[in-house]
Amino acid sequence: MSRTHFWLLGLSSTRKLLSLGLPLGLALTSCGSGNEPGVATGGTGGAGGGGGVAVAGSSGGSGAAPPNTAGSGGSAGSGGSAGGAAGSGGAGGAGGSVSGDGDTFVTGVSVEVHDEVNTILVVTWTQAVAAENTWLEFTFEAGNVMTSRPAPGVVGPHRDVVLGVPGETEVTVRVVSEQGGVAHVSSDHKGTTLAVPSGMPEPTVLAYDAALASDNRWMFGAVEDSDGGCDNQSCFYHTTFWVYIMDRKGRIVWYYADPVSNATSSFQRIARDGEYIWIEKRPFNGQSARGVLKMTLDWQYFEEIPVADLADCIDVTDDGSLLFDANNVLREMTAAGTFRNIWDCREHFGNGFECYTNTVNWNPLEDTVLLSFPYENTVIEVARQNGAVVGQYGAASDSYAFSPATWEFGFQHFANITQDGTLMVSSHMPGWDNDNPQPGDHAFMEFEINRATETLVEKWIYSTGPEWALYKGMAIRLPDGNTLANYGTGGVIREITPDKQTAFHVKFDADGGNDLYNKMVGHNVLIDDLYALNGGGPE
Repeated sequence: MSRTHFWLLGLSSTRKLLSLGLPLGLALTSCGSGNEPGVATGGTGGAGGGGGVAVAGSSGGSGAAPPNTAGSGGSAGSGGSAGGAAGSGGAGGAGGSVSGDGDTFVTGVSVEVHDEVNTILVVTWTQAVAAENTWLEFTFEAGNVMTSRPAPGVVGPHRDVVLGVPGETEVTVRVVSEQGGVAHVSSDHKGTTLAVPSGMPEPTVLAYDAALASDNRWMFGAVEDSDGGCDNQSCFYHTTFWVYIMDRKGRIVWYYADPVSNATSSFQRIARDGEYIWIEKRPFNGQSARGVLKMTLDWQYFEEIPVADLADCIDVTDDGSLLFDANNVLREMTAAGTFRNIWDCREHFGNGFECYTNTVNWNPLEDTVLLSFPYENTVIEVARQNGAVVGQYGAASDSYAFSPATWEFGFQHFANITQDGTLMVSSHMPGWDNDNPQPGDHAFMEFEINRATETLVEKWIYSTGPEWALYKGMAIRLPDGNTLANYGTGGVIREITPDKQTAFHVKFDADGGNDLYNKMVGHNVLIDDLYALNGGGPE
């Protein structure tokens, strides 16, 4: 579907959008970047990450870097101080100088709110004088200068976007034109983001310890505007799902929702074959079309693809394939749009087995796929290329044994393989009682996989949190060793250190009812480069 189709909605659909607090343009949906050139305060040297210029008197940043963060570890310029800790990606480089004559390079600068996303500012201008590179420099907080990615500064019209800004926030924007090692900075231009739509659930940050948390500055996640408060599906799976990006202060800086179809979208993924995102769209009531949406944050790339019988979760591969479950069969849709069956649950387990899977996770280490069958307390890992069973874990016969033997899975979710080759799951603890959950009854578990003895060996367990995951829940291992986990219907997300301290603690609360059941959260990941989700479609 093209973007034009959004304006073909009937009046009744438009009224639904307005009642949800959504702008009309949001009909069917929902920074790091190349860094700011390295900073050398008071001097002219300063270096950032890999080839660029130094901007005197401003704090470097990568997308929305913390204050005094340079491209890849800024070094001091002559007479200046160093730019501070390393950022991600980098536009900066081997030193240079700054000039305030940027207005001779650019004319007609305009800053407008994006048509579909209130937290994005669209900046357009005419490049009157050619430059080697041009980018945006912008700030909305004292001491925190952020940048977009450098692009060739050819003569003619240009467009760029400001990412990473909360709603209702004034932003100062400058256009930088780099030529001959000199950054020609334009005069200041102002723009103000609009409010995040009122239907978007509001997160509360209960704790954040920057010394314990990973360096990633944003979280990409999903949440349903659930009623909450009760222990059955009447409180979940019938209101609008939102895909969002929040910063470490809990401020929403990007969002997407599709209230018209009311699609269940909670397994959004970052593309591995380009700089965009995937969102699955599966109406829980089964009445509307099923498919996936591939898009950039600014909607410049936007493609909806029908996927018949898409059952629940999805994952994507580095060659652009989509992995999904359909009618109890693991299927693959290639980047070229061809479909094939990989593995059939019924053929493997028989007709008496409950084949609903709440997980499809690709393991790039071995090109395997993990599926999780919560009603059977079983996880299976199959080879992507030929569907051969690589390992089976849990309660079903012929599964790997547990060590210690007292372990078992309980309505587990989001089984995945870490970068170290271990198995992680979000699962109820042995002896759990769904009718009377207690603190410590839900855990995030990591096991060593011993292929020779077909044994899962306990490695790390976190069951300290008092929250409960009636539905959903997940845990993934971060590159720095922390674990990012959530409690699904509990509405709580935690970043947990190896020694089980909470580094980041977020809650999507629901008013009233039992506090074990809040706004239902879906899959979430931490990111440090918003522009890596806005670079265009598949490569």
